Amino acid sequence: MANGKLLNVLLNTINKVQTNNQANPNEETADPSVFDLLRNKVQELDNRNRDKQVAKGKDPVSVLDLIKNGIEHVKDKNSADPNVKTAPSAIFDRIKQRIEERPQRRASKGLKKIVQEYNLDVSRLSPQALEQIQGQYLNDQKRLNQQYAQAINQLIQNQRS
Repeated sequence: MANGKLLNVLLNTINKVQTNNQANPNEETADPSVFDLLRNKVQELDNRNRDKQVAKGKDPVSVLDLIKNGIEHVKDKNSADPNVKTAPSAIFDRIKQRIEERPQRRASKGLKKIVQEYNLDVSRLSPQALEQIQGQYLNDQKRLNQQYAQAINQLIQNQRS
């Protein structure tokens, strides 16, 4: 991953979701192998990223997108496995929600900075309007980051030629 902190957050999140799932009488308990698959997928992505195998010769993909895709892969694998009971979707959703918290916090901070820098009075805006603006800001930021990542990746490819 980008750093060990993200890996630890993900592994801790998986452990918490598993503990909460086992303790919740209102939710079907997922097979422990599902959580093992999730941990293994996160470790695999971390190892691939550390070995720089993620974006060689390909369009760059954010680490968070790789993780979300990995979670979806585990969910699909769990659904297709006839030997393991399919885990509730809420388990995978909680993990993905935790992954999304970091970019959302960044977007919130970025918007606050814009509001302060331009001395904007947002007190009359509804919470829904602010959420919509934050969502748009997050999408725009993601697109901008992707464009820069592609440009940098292209420069790297050109240096190799």
